[in-house]
Amino acid sequence: KTYNAKELDDGHPIRLTNQAAKFDHSDERDYAFTWWVPRPGRGTNFWIPLQINPEQEDLWHDLVSEGAKAGEIRLQQHRKNWVLHVTVEYPVEEPATNGDATHIGLDIGETALITGCALKDGSPTDPFVCSGSRAKHLRKEMHTTLKRLQERDASEWRIEDRFSHYQNALTDIVEKASRQAVEYAKQYENPVLVMEDLTYIRERLDYGKYMNRRLHSWAFARLQERIEDKATEAGIPVEYVNPAYTSQTCHSCHRIGRRDSQAEFRCPNDDCHVSTFQ
Repeated sequence: KTYNAKELDDGHPIRLTNQAAKFDHSDERDYAFTWWVPRPGRGTNFWIPLQINPEQEDLWHDLVSEGAKAGEIRLQQHRKNWVLHVTVEYPVEEPATNGDATHIGLDIGETALITGCALKDGSPTDPFVCSGSRAKHLRKEMHTTLKRLQERDASEWRIEDRFSHYQNALTDIVEKASRQAVEYAKQYENPVLVMEDLTYIRERLDYGKYMNRRLHSWAFARLQERIEDKATEAGIPVEYVNPAYTSQTCHSCHRIGRRDSQAEFRCPNDDCHVSTFQ
């Protein structure tokens, strides 16, 4: 089902019901997991190998053993690669509701991939920072490398090989960063993760061609989704707030201040105990 799209891309995937979710596993194959591709009205179905995300291997085993139930399946073409997205439904523990919640704010950014801080008794406690320098370097290197290969009329397989290399490296960073964020939250009693609703922010970014490429190339929503997935598995609730002025609002008096850098906030209220917070 492609909604009469002329081509398949992120906005126009092939959508399949869970009836198409037939998978197999064998360690004797180069690619242990395979998918039974349905071809209704077009001939015989066939098996194709899957290169899975190692972080999700347990979920794939659950799908094969029917310990988990598949939901909608989306098949998308990105450049020369095909990507299969499988929604997995499985039981998780209900989030704890007894006692006062410990709200933990997580900010997704470019320089600092994740900046987190717990709010205990109205005061920020034990900040957590996950550096974004490695991801930033990889994105810049990927853009430069792919552009150079295209200018040299390199073969498609060479370009795709390099693209896959960088995408896999960035995926690994997302998985590790999201796991660190959830592990940070688990040290607090009754944690609740709070993130900005970024669903429309990327569409409104307009900082010129160079900055747009840098900001749009980083999958903010992708990182948030993996944080939410891991938090759900751990039984930690996740809430989203309107992003307007969240980084410029004083956590104590709620006045709008200024942030000269991502790591420093200045409150304009002389009567507030917060002057400069880093």
